[in-house]
Amino acid sequence: MCFSAEVSFGASAVISTVGVLAIRKSTEKEQLFFAMVPLLFGIQQFFEGWLWVALENDGHHTLETIATFGFLLFAQLIWPVWVPLSAFTMEKHRKRKRWMGFALAIGIALSLLLGYRMLFYPVTAHIDQQHIYYTVGHFQSTNWWSGIFYLLPAVFPFVFSSRRTINYLGILMLLLFVVAKIFYLKYMISTWCLFAALLSVYIFFILKQEEV
Repeated sequence: MCFSAEVSFGASAVISTVGVLAIRKSTEKEQLFFAMVPLLFGIQQFFEGWLWVALENDGHHTLETIATFGFLLFAQLIWPVWVPLSAFTMEKHRKRKRWMGFALAIGIALSLLLGYRMLFYPVTAHIDQQHIYYTVGHFQSTNWWSGIFYLLPAVFPFVFSSRRTINYLGILMLLLFVVAKIFYLKYMISTWCLFAALLSVYIFFILKQEEV
């Protein structure tokens, strides 16, 4: 599979549209954070689309910097907090809600740590074998253990939700995370976010089903 500006822009257009529809389908205020997930993924893919453009054409250093930080802002700061927050606000089961609160606390701490790294270490992105390879300082995404703490807030709150449809979403996200680790380890940040973005379309159908 080869990624490109066309893939990112196309995914952004489709996912953002579904995101707007998902927000309109949310009938309870507790669903709003969850309903906004596809739209936010669409914005993130929009940033990566422009990053492809900047990297494939010389003389676009400002655009490259904005697009790189825009994409990583979602990948490393927003998702570790947004996912557990969206699951926490919807959860009705008291014990599961406590676990999601714990995941949210981990997500906030992780987001602060990753934000510190982005502020004080060099951030780069370049095209390597038709994928975008992101680096933040000397930290690598090519270690298996590097995603463990990310999974705790960014995936498991959906896996352990008391709503079965959200369980399915979490399990699929977990499986795609493993696929990205196995087949796209070096490009984990980019591929995982694209896979999760495409999967987030399922959120619209979850909300549509709950509306009935």
